[in-house]
Amino acid sequence: MGEAALSTFVAALFSMMNPIGNVGIFVGMTTDRDAAEVRKIAWKCALACAVTLLTVIWTGGLLLTFFGITVDELRAAGGIIVMLIGLHMLFNKSGHKTSATETDDAKTRDSIAVVPLAIPIVAGPGTIATVLVAAERHPGLMARVDISLAVILLSILTGLLFAYSKPVAAWLGESGMAVVTRIMGMVLVAIAMGMLASGLTGLIPALAG
Repeated sequence: MGEAALSTFVAALFSMMNPIGNVGIFVGMTTDRDAAEVRKIAWKCALACAVTLLTVIWTGGLLLTFFGITVDELRAAGGIIVMLIGLHMLFNKSGHKTSATETDDAKTRDSIAVVPLAIPIVAGPGTIATVLVAAERHPGLMARVDISLAVILLSILTGLLFAYSKPVAAWLGESGMAVVTRIMGMVLVAIAMGMLASGLTGLIPALAG
């Protein structure tokens, strides 16, 4: 996997996971937990994200084959999904992640690390689509290792930011996290355009002319 492709993937994955912007959500859902429990939830969430995305990287191709989905179809569909999520982030809307009812229900649960924090807030449909497209576009062993390492490092970063979410949120403030979310949304929309164009060109070769 070339440096340019890897850099683009890391930028897309970071924007999609949005660990900085999601700090506010994490703080809101763990406000009544003590510091030790917050750290435990943070690292459990990071582990769940890593396991979910690594599973997609190494077995996602089998699902595509089973359902008869081509890489170009996946790129086009993934581009649309990522673009919609990017637009939501650009306008600082969170409806694409989880509903208010689901969020309220999660607060009453003993463990919120896997659902809804890991899935769908951090490793949601857009994140999964981004990883799956990258893995299928670069099927070589070393490329998938590179993608896996990127996933692991970003999952660790997410766990670290969540573990120290209260001071991070206090330092950034609501406006700071909103700015980060909007910037990540703009990056995602730009990357989504490339995914969609690439997929459509593969599906309809005449567009390339």
